[in-house]
Amino acid sequence: MAKTKLTDLSKEKLMKKAKGLKTMMSISLGLAVALAFAVIRVYLKTGELDWAILTIAICTLAVPFTSYSELKAVREELLARG
Repeated sequence: MAKTKLTDLSKEKLMKKAKGLKTMMSISLGLAVALAFAVIRVYLKTGELDWAILTIAICTLAVPFTSYSELKAVREELLARG
């Protein structure tokens, strides 16, 4: 599926896209924090790291970093339209 240009989208769709990106970023940050908490708790109890969950937590942190540039572009387009 080809990506649509931001200039082709209506203002309502841009606002919906921005809200979706913010929601996705918030959920992934919350999930990463919860997974990190679980890893720390298991480590404090057993003294061993659960590398699988730690890897998933680190990979989950990639979502906000990769989505930020797209959110920034959507915000700029919304500001340009006024």
